[in-house]
Amino acid sequence: MEITELVWKLFLILMPGVIATLMVNQLSSKKITSVFFFIIYSALFGIITFIIMEILYSIGIVIITSILGGWKNLQWGTNLNIWDNIYDNSNKYNRIEIFVSYVLSIPLGLLYGYIYLKKWPNKLFKYFKWTDRYGDDDVWSFYLNSPETDWIYIRERTTNLTYFGKIRAFSDSEVKREILLADVEVYKTDNGEKLYNLKSIFLELDEFNYSIESPVSDIESKNTN
Repeated sequence: MEITELVWKLFLILMPGVIATLMVNQLSSKKITSVFFFIIYSALFGIITFIIMEILYSIGIVIITSILGGWKNLQWGTNLNIWDNIYDNSNKYNRIEIFVSYVLSIPLGLLYGYIYLKKWPNKLFKYFKWTDRYGDDDVWSFYLNSPETDWIYIRERTTNLTYFGKIRAFSDSEVKREILLADVEVYKTDNGEKLYNLKSIFLELDEFNYSIESPVSDIESKNTN
């Protein structure tokens, strides 16, 4: 096989995966930045995309065959030309298959990203007690992504100020800690004196100089009393 053929075949396999990986990066807080892992994820998502295409194509053939009553002529096996191209060194390229794989990779990439964002694989593993990890994110992302974390206190040690507000946005876990709060109340930390209200505030937090707390909700207060 010439190097140009190899590159072309890798392009066909990886391109749907590249599109899907870009979609995953748009949704997830932990970006895939390593070239090695980007290639691995692209290959994995590319193969999964073609497998899903094969399943959908096969289901369509079975449905059409059952309607036409041609079960005797039904042959089991792979239907996409891409498999012949990969395994049998064939040069048959179906442009429709390639186009469909590129289009299909967009919603599939969004689906992969949603699954990754919701940590469904880790939740499944935790359910069966196969792992104690919540996911690949650090505690910053885990805590702020929690559905129980909505209104928070941020206490800055260097300024002696405490900010109470609702989370609107926050930075990714691998960059500097930035957070946007809405409906903010500002207090002095040492004596709790209320200073003023803000519609919103953007905070860039210095490492080791802040703490974040969640207030007890009214329902939780009633349950404890």
